[in-house]
Amino acid sequence: MPPTNLLVVERNADWSQWTSLSRSLSTAVLMLVQQPDESCAAFHERICRRLARGKRVALEAVVWLRSRATLDEHSNPSDVLFAQLGAKARLGLRIYPRTASA
Repeated sequence: MPPTNLLVVERNADWSQWTSLSRSLSTAVLMLVQQPDESCAAFHERICRRLARGKRVALEAVVWLRSRATLDEHSNPSDVLFAQLGAKARLGLRIYPRTASA
């Protein structure tokens, strides 16, 4: 099975960079989008369950489209989850919109 790109989209994320971003990803993309009524914790659990359900899918890149709300948080538990996922991906973690610390 070819490597898969993981695209994670937070609720209210900025999709404006999606057109140029999608060109850089291979054709295999697993997209997980946070639902309007889904908490961050529930979304993270769903991401982990979905990845565990796959048959040892090799990750090419992890792309995280963040919302403005999470960009303003100083200690975001998402950072740990995505850092771990990015460490497993061959091309690492990409965060959009980019921040000074990212």
